[in-house]
Amino acid sequence: MDPISNFSPMDMMKIQANTLYTMDNQKRLLSINEPDGGQAPALFIGITSVGQCSYYHEQLPLTLIEELGCDTELPLDIAKLIRRVETFKPVKSVWMGPAYAFPEKCGEWHPNVQLIESHRTFLLEKHFPNLIEHLHEKMPVIAYVMEDSAVAVCCSARVSQQGAEASLYTAPNFRGQGYAAEAVKCWQYYVKESGRIPIYSTSWDNIASQTVARKLGLIQFGVDFNITTSS
Repeated sequence: MDPISNFSPMDMMKIQANTLYTMDNQKRLLSINEPDGGQAPALFIGITSVGQCSYYHEQLPLTLIEELGCDTELPLDIAKLIRRVETFKPVKSVWMGPAYAFPEKCGEWHPNVQLIESHRTFLLEKHFPNLIEHLHEKMPVIAYVMEDSAVAVCCSARVSQQGAEASLYTAPNFRGQGYAAEAVKCWQYYVKESGRIPIYSTSWDNIASQTVARKLGLIQFGVDFNITTSS
């Protein structure tokens, strides 16, 4: 499956938004799409080369949504958007970063890379014990293994019917050696095998994560922007 040839950048952005968040019938944001939920942003804007799509928290007043809708044209006036949202609740955080699709082929992964199933959770005990109890909800979980311990893991942070968003961890002493990229190669393969589209996104200040994207030849389809308020 080649996301870039089968889906437009806007298609990809909408799939990502529906993977990141749960929404009501009006496409209003309800929560973060994880088993324990979590507060969805007040405003999410997906920016692509062919336009942008905006999603609003279901608690935002309609008048504020209309005002924000007038302010989401490019280029974004971020300071103005923050001021608008703060008429609802104080802003807690602002997040922005690139979103990537995978090419049709990412190449073969290193032989040390393994799919972590229930009988292999012992491989996570040394560096990633917190993943063990969440294994099922984060499948596929892929690890680069050295001496019977996972040193880098790629798993599904959030999953929808159409897509899966990558989550990447590397043990501190093993960073910068390419292990994470090898795990991501295998993860995207299993996601495609499940009939979903693998998505990789990060923040602009996460240089290590962007380096992984560059090594894998990922294809940027857009930029994610969100504003989250205090609860």
